[in-house]
Amino acid sequence: MVAGSDHFPAAIAAGLTQLGGEDIHVETNTGQVRGHYWPAPVTAGMPVVICPGFTEFCEKYAGVAARLTALGHDVLIIDWPGQGRSGHLGELSLSVHIDDFEDHLCAADALITAAGFAARPVVFLGHSMGGHLALRLAARHREFARGAVILSPMIAPPVMPVWGVRLLALAIVSAGFGRRPALGWQPTDLADERVFHERNGLTRVRKGYENQFVWFDDAPELRRSGPTAGWVRAAYESCAATTLNAAWMRHLDVQILALTAGDERIVHQPSTTRMLPCLPKCQHVSFDGARHELLFETDEVQAELWQRIESFLANLQP
Repeated sequence: MVAGSDHFPAAIAAGLTQLGGEDIHVETNTGQVRGHYWPAPVTAGMPVVICPGFTEFCEKYAGVAARLTALGHDVLIIDWPGQGRSGHLGELSLSVHIDDFEDHLCAADALITAAGFAARPVVFLGHSMGGHLALRLAARHREFARGAVILSPMIAPPVMPVWGVRLLALAIVSAGFGRRPALGWQPTDLADERVFHERNGLTRVRKGYENQFVWFDDAPELRRSGPTAGWVRAAYESCAATTLNAAWMRHLDVQILALTAGDERIVHQPSTTRMLPCLPKCQHVSFDGARHELLFETDEVQAELWQRIESFLANLQP
């Protein structure tokens, strides 16, 4: 079972929604992986699998899950291998490492089965890296995937050119340094990182920015900061093969709702703009002036965001 809310006094004091279901665990080739299963009080819609972004963890999506369960959707949230409570795979405990994004997909497969979703039509909802993985999971499970909601999706990571980063990352990994922090990345100091700056790339809203770091006051083990060289290689290889591949995108014929930020600085926005039209059944909405963390943006952005998500889910055919 998930730890009781008494384990998160700082988060409660900040008004953050607590998880309301139970943790489930599966064994994978990366070790034990955690998910959080939260059934709706009354099931009235398709299950939703929440795919968090880079460095993220289940607790951060408690508010999203609470809203979805209130709408009648059973919810599964994933702590990706190497993130949250699914272990440390990098040389440094704060670094996010994965050898291959296939390891993420296999972990999701195991959790989907453990949650009892494998025989049910499902919807994938993902943010950033999770948006990329939501698309890959929808393609992987085309027989029961009914749609995907992708928020600020990582169609490509921010550093260009893709071919150059892939070559450099491959050389570093081949030299045996794949689990070390990527070139130019070092774990940041939490005290500095949590300070709101007007020109930050995440959100224009101070409270929305600062609340994301409150979880670490109660559970510092949830925090990650920065990728390994191996993660960089895995991410660029995955994007090159899928979301940057026009043929792959055109073949993904499930219903997609893509919600993007007009002031995007975390993922490569030109790639997003170029590739989303390749999806044959994609509704794309861009929020002018909004930044990467749409779920923590202004009240106006969140209101329209949720109106569109709820409408999209209601109109999907099981």
